[in-house]
Amino acid sequence: MLDDQTQLEFPASGLTETPLIWQPQVVRCQAAGPGGRPLMVLIDTGTDPSAIDLALARRLDLRIGDFALGSDAASDAVPFTETVLPWLRIGDLTLRHFYAMAVDLSHAPFPVDIVLGYNVLHRLNLTIDYAKHTIRLCHPDLAPPPPGPNGATLPLRFFEHFPAVTAQIIAPHPVEVLLTIDTGSNGALTLSPDLAATLGLGEHPTPAATGHGFAAATPVVLGMTVAMQIGPFRFPAVEVDVPVTNHGDLGRQGRANAGNRLLSRFQRLTLDYRREVCIVDSQHGTKGAEAQSDSTQSLPSLQTQRCTDTRDEWGS
Repeated sequence: MLDDQTQLEFPASGLTETPLIWQPQVVRCQAAGPGGRPLMVLIDTGTDPSAIDLALARRLDLRIGDFALGSDAASDAVPFTETVLPWLRIGDLTLRHFYAMAVDLSHAPFPVDIVLGYNVLHRLNLTIDYAKHTIRLCHPDLAPPPPGPNGATLPLRFFEHFPAVTAQIIAPHPVEVLLTIDTGSNGALTLSPDLAATLGLGEHPTPAATGHGFAAATPVVLGMTVAMQIGPFRFPAVEVDVPVTNHGDLGRQGRANAGNRLLSRFQRLTLDYRREVCIVDSQHGTKGAEAQSDSTQSLPSLQTQRCTDTRDEWGS
């Protein structure tokens, strides 16, 4: 078993900003690392720890240990092993001795080499500007940017290691949920089967489509919406997908998970793990109104569900 000795080396300014690669509505960016070619990095607040594609780890001749089984969003039987990448550079931020799980990422529905998860993200401040298509990674000593006139600062809570906020589902029935913030998902709102049943959803759903984890896929039910409120912001029609099985992280009871189709209705999202705050800015409009109009871009049905998510059950 390897120890996580990841080191973060910030530039003198304490922050770096890099372009957001947005399609297919997940938070990715390019990075440099060993091997001489650009690496595609997924910034995934729903993964712990970080991950690297197994084929890339083997190509770079990284040390690989014995395999065990972990979980992603769709499966409880994902083979993984531990490894360490000597260095990774995102903008002006350098990660040395980068500890990650080596996982077969070839089944992900978009190109990804590295997944940056909790073991790195909780040691910095993350700002995603959905309007300007930028990602900012800041030293945790730097204060996060304050909300604008149509923004708000929300208490940041956690579901295990994953950032979350308290939210209210208003209709069809009022329910308070702990809503995990998942920048590795291009869904809007994913509900576990038990929570969907509590809300009376699923009586007339569309046929099941397919949702993807890192290594497995699962049927998901579409065609449902809920009205919900996050802090002072109301969203009258949020699309819902529900996994058909109880396998994987999102099949666990009481799970409510916000992906980028919902998060991108905000102009900007900042997660400050140390200060335990989530700062959001509205695209336009005022508090008490929807943060963005219903013109949010949608994707083909096979890609509107869970894209990737490894969760923190490696070796369980």
